Amino acid sequence: MLTSARAFAMDDYWGTRPLGMGDTGRAYAIGDVGPLLNPSGMSLVKNFQVLEGAYGYSSRLKAHTLHASMVDNTSGFGIAGGLYYTYRATEPGGGVTGHGHEGGLALSIPIAGRVTFGGTVKYFRLSGLDAQGDNTGGVTFDVGGTVTLLPKLSVAVVGTNLRDLHNSNATQGIGYGAAFIPLADLVILADGFTSLTSNYLTGRKGTSGMVGGDLTLGGKFDIRIGGGYDAVSANYYGSAGFSAVSEVGAIDVGLRQDVIVNAGSRRATIVGVSLRLFIPSQQPSLTPPGTL
Repeated sequence: MLTSARAFAMDDYWGTRPLGMGDTGRAYAIGDVGPLLNPSGMSLVKNFQVLEGAYGYSSRLKAHTLHASMVDNTSGFGIAGGLYYTYRATEPGGGVTGHGHEGGLALSIPIAGRVTFGGTVKYFRLSGLDAQGDNTGGVTFDVGGTVTLLPKLSVAVVGTNLRDLHNSNATQGIGYGAAFIPLADLVILADGFTSLTSNYLTGRKGTSGMVGGDLTLGGKFDIRIGGGYDAVSANYYGSAGFSAVSEVGAIDVGLRQDVIVNAGSRRATIVGVSLRLFIPSQQPSLTPPGTL
């Protein structure tokens, strides 16, 4: 489970399934991926994800992340809601530590059958290394939209941490993506993210690009692969993931590894594992790739 350019405390956390697909998923952000990457995606597939619990580790700051969420899209009107909580502890060494708490509430609404619109309100509470410049957190929000151009093609745009970063201590940016579903069990994703503020560790900002895919095998297993360029570290990375799925739940694992490292940057490894419990309802707006 693991980086939307989120609060400084959460810069290595996107979710386990996006992690395995190169950090993609904005144009098909169903379930728990919605509140984390693009809230409008929660309305794309009807289901009730009773609980997702996850653990992630990033070697960049020796950061341990715990995450829990619930997403419900069983409304007859397609209105979806989600809430989540994330905690992260960083221990890079030298007696320096950091702690971050993030809670969020997301809502998504379908419009005219082909468009969904959503927003997430987030609250951060930061301390130690994560409270850069004595900014201990605050409230910010994301706003996103997804458009189904064709039955098998959707595009999305999302603004991240749009409230003044000096109050929320969060990196601001614009994400965008496309999802192509050539087969019922295959989804191909391409995303980009442009950070509008510099990262507090590297001082860099710019545009990241990533691609990924998810293949469902027999409705019971998902295999994911992806990769991309991270503008914050200026490194290129690869990723892979796997899920075992039943009618009421799934176990997900994901790995992201820097492959080509820019001079002056660290090679980072990010791993994640999650457990999902859900009640499926087969009424999708798009043809879903099984259980992405």
